[in-house]
Amino acid sequence: MLKKISKLQILRLISQVMFLVLMPELFTLIFNQIKRVYLMAIKGNFDVISMWPQLLIMFIAIPITIILGRFFCGWICTFGAINDFIYIISKKLFKTKFKVNEKVDSILKYLKYAILLFIVAIIWTSGSTAFDSYSPWDAFAQVDNISGSIIVYTGGFIILGIIVVGAVFIERFFCRYLCPLGAVFTVLSKARIFKIKKLRDKCGPCRICTNNCSMGIKLYQMDKVSSGECINCFKCLDVCPRKNTKATICGENVNPLLPGAIAIAAFAGAYSIGGVMSDKIAKYPNNNTDISTSSSDVNNSEGKKYKDGTYTGVGQGKNPDLKVAVTIKDNKITNVEVLSGNEPKGKEALSVVPKEIIDKQSISVDVVSGATMTSNGIMAAVNDALSQAEINNSSSATNSTQEKYKDGTYTGVGQGKNPDLKVSVTVSNGKVRNVEILSANEPKGKEALNVVPKEIIETQSTSVDTVSGATLTSKGIMMAVNDALSKAKNNS
Repeated sequence: MLKKISKLQILRLISQVMFLVLMPELFTLIFNQIKRVYLMAIKGNFDVISMWPQLLIMFIAIPITIILGRFFCGWICTFGAINDFIYIISKKLFKTKFKVNEKVDSILKYLKYAILLFIVAIIWTSGSTAFDSYSPWDAFAQVDNISGSIIVYTGGFIILGIIVVGAVFIERFFCRYLCPLGAVFTVLSKARIFKIKKLRDKCGPCRICTNNCSMGIKLYQMDKVSSGECINCFKCLDVCPRKNTKATICGENVNPLLPGAIAIAAFAGAYSIGGVMSDKIAKYPNNNTDISTSSSDVNNSEGKKYKDGTYTGVGQGKNPDLKVAVTIKDNKITNVEVLSGNEPKGKEALSVVPKEIIDKQSISVDVVSGATMTSNGIMAAVNDALSQAEINNSSSATNSTQEKYKDGTYTGVGQGKNPDLKVSVTVSNGKVRNVEILSANEPKGKEALNVVPKEIIETQSTSVDTVSGATLTSKGIMMAVNDALSKAKNNS
């Protein structure tokens, strides 16, 4: 006989599915915004006022968690929802529930604090990029392109696999033991005014509430749930046969749907408003950005000089043709405007990375978590624009042979896995500015179609690394580009 699901759990499920489908990147947005505030604080440029659109989700998440507790984890978080769904399915399949020893569970819950400390001290503070490929969030963002991206994010996919396997056996495995954002919220939620009251003198010996707690909290030892581990899933309210568990605010009983509705509305509203404002900033950036605090010129370490003016550059993010306009004045970047970019999962990067490039006067800035490809695409596009502005720039495409090419757009044909792989190559100032795939019947070489053109542009050479698993497609692209460049030679 099927167990009846309460209206409260149905509404929580609807909320989880809604945020999973419509706003899956909220986890990475909040964590990345915390990172940005931390870096601003340690670098002494703490200016959250001008950055509020890009920090709005964090500004909502922190007070909601402090006042009402971890509604984000229990009702909104994509990773939390996926952990729930995997565990529900596994419990139906295996008809059993794996029990973790209470002492072992208590010890393992400290692991998420160690992970958070490692991220803050080793990765954020030092600016290390050595662990970029180990991000399970970036790996998760590439699941729709796993065949190509698994090479780049091998470590991330391994960790993601561990999370999935753990979720099969232990409810909320990731949330309990591994989640660094959960570690932050666990600390913040300890002072919340919304709590669950459960008077032990009115309890029986059943321990049903404890046995059904998603986070393994020892509810049988408590009169009031004050643990920061609580994610407000409200299973303890549903299963209590004596209806002894009550949701309270400042000690007064309330309908648990009230704070739940407040949290859902706050996060959805902040996401929508922040997205609109970030899009406006990306399209209409402030041309009067003050960079007087930066004493270094663009790429000063390389001693490069740039002509004043506005230059257009092209890069490749999650999708090709990510175009930017870069304004140079007095050898400094004064503005970076994203002209076009089909980056549905990289909106945060489109507004954050240009500002970081201006602030640091460098194209080597931190990528936005969950939008690595978009971030790198913006940097590549800015670098492309700067190459056009560079004074005394005599390098050319395939510089190993010092060939000279006439400006223009040329078509070339090569053979990958199948024949007639056609490309369009744009040359400006003797350099390859854009490589566009016009047609290609390469069902197993999609990653190469994205990666190889970008590598050719960045290295200004048609001798680049092939993409593992798509060697023929990679070589076919290089052949087609060489064919196009042969038409662009000045002596042709």
